[in-house]
Amino acid sequence: MQLISGTQMAAEIRGQLCRQNREKGAAPALAVILVGKQEDSGAYVKLKQKAAADIGGVCRVAHLAENITASQLYAEIESLNLDAKVHGIILQLPLPPHLQAQQDYFLQAISPEKDVDGFNPINRGLLIGGRPGFISCAALAAMEVIGRCLPDVQGRSALLIGDSFDLILPLTAILVEQGCQVRVMPAWHGGEILKADVVVAEKGSAHLIKARHLASATLLIDAGFYWTAAGVRGNVDNDDVAGIGGHLLPVPGGIGPLLIAKLMQNLSRAAWEQQDLKP
Repeated sequence: MQLISGTQMAAEIRGQLCRQNREKGAAPALAVILVGKQEDSGAYVKLKQKAAADIGGVCRVAHLAENITASQLYAEIESLNLDAKVHGIILQLPLPPHLQAQQDYFLQAISPEKDVDGFNPINRGLLIGGRPGFISCAALAAMEVIGRCLPDVQGRSALLIGDSFDLILPLTAILVEQGCQVRVMPAWHGGEILKADVVVAEKGSAHLIKARHLASATLLIDAGFYWTAAGVRGNVDNDDVAGIGGHLLPVPGGIGPLLIAKLMQNLSRAAWEQQDLKP
């Protein structure tokens, strides 16, 4: 399989956004709400801060206490909604256990115009209704790859493995709208042959997908992420599938960098729209 470099594609997107923001005189500002001590989330926030700087913007972090109440978190979101200097707001997930049941309540509290993650239920519903506002960055990242490899998906087939609200569900809506024949498998354990023009594998386990599981040349997007003794791994055994036809967006260096680049794209768009700048 021919490897696709998500890192290179992400760099191209950030470079284009940097030029556009410079031409428009825009400095997109992202606010990230981080609740409690989350080492993994902290690492992701640093990547977002670097990406924001790369496009001529800024990312500030509101680090809140682990035991914050629901009303206090809501008040923080409302404060950022009203701050004209903030163009995009992210609530870093997962939340502490005592707040998780109210996750959609907090996501819906973020102004749809500043919801650059595309997680607000209003934006998710607009996508299903065919009038998208901001779309999940994970789904946009997958579509960036699909669009470059298969410019026209009408009549093509796609197999999506998983059930997430940030990737699989919005990606399903986008592909169906474009005339693609979509099949969704909430889970896959290695028993069924994966046959489709596009396979997006989110659920599974490290190196679960081998060459023998792929019936034909395909565009394979690995959206799994697992920490192993050998380092970060995805659902696909990259070495095992190397000798067959098709294209692979691998882990690492695949959907992760692209996701952050698409976040910066949403952030820039939010800044342009809020400042009434031409797209």
